[in-house]
Amino acid sequence: MTGSVPSEVASAPARDFDGLYKALLEAHPRDALHLLCGARLDGQAVVLDGPTEQPRQRSRQRDKVFLVRHDDGMPADIYHVEVQVKRTEDFQERMVAYWASLALKYRRAEHRIHQVVLWPLGGGYSGRFSRDRVRLDYRSINVPDDLDPGTLLASPLAPLALWSQKPPPDLAERVADRIAATGALEEQLVQIELGMLVGGSLAAQVLDALRRRGMTDVLRQTETGREIARENRQQGLEQGLEQGLEQGRVEGMRALLRARYGDFADLDDVARRLADRDHDGNIARIVAGATLAELRS
Repeated sequence: MTGSVPSEVASAPARDFDGLYKALLEAHPRDALHLLCGARLDGQAVVLDGPTEQPRQRSRQRDKVFLVRHDDGMPADIYHVEVQVKRTEDFQERMVAYWASLALKYRRAEHRIHQVVLWPLGGGYSGRFSRDRVRLDYRSINVPDDLDPGTLLASPLAPLALWSQKPPPDLAERVADRIAATGALEEQLVQIELGMLVGGSLAAQVLDALRRRGMTDVLRQTETGREIARENRQQGLEQGLEQGLEQGRVEGMRALLRARYGDFADLDDVARRLADRDHDGNIARIVAGATLAELRS
């Protein structure tokens, strides 16, 4: 990735686990394969993006496939990484279908197939499926329970530590540090959006930490930043409308007092006080013939 970002790339990605995880995997395939898939990669291994479309069934796609080639004559490793937020009834059958399509594409003698499922919120299947005489074993990783937050925080995958069941006390600050240290803007946007998915006070802490690190301009380019801007504009409109209504009440009260009692020294003060305290009731008192002394009391 380069530091220059075209305008169409700099827009914030959609906030969903599937899309953001895939963007993170694409940006840092070696870190992802090592930390999330348990791959042992030497400096000579070549990591390539593999195809994700299922043959003859383009509506069904695998999330990510990486092809790792070695220079020692060993079979190439195929890593199929699936991101799944919650269980579905057909999920494990789909994993079998994914494996079968990969097996058809990559010959047994030349390739080894590894399947890894990432459960961002935990609660995933065990990683073993058996039906009739078919059995499939895959690696099932519950992100909150199975990944070490310290290891994640030392990597470009740091936002994943926000879901850890055993987080360090300075978690938000360390995640903000990693995001701020990231060189490419598009990667920062992905990391920020992913961090905001944790929600609640923890997301607010990360947001505040990023602001303190001078990243307000970057935050404005995220969906979170745009939501904040929309909320601020709405609040501004509501405040402006309320101020306008208040001013209108004061002006109306001033006009009524002047018509009833003429000009007097504290006209503005009396008008504002009567409009603020009981606008409609004070109008009724004036119409009923209350004296200025009564209105001032």
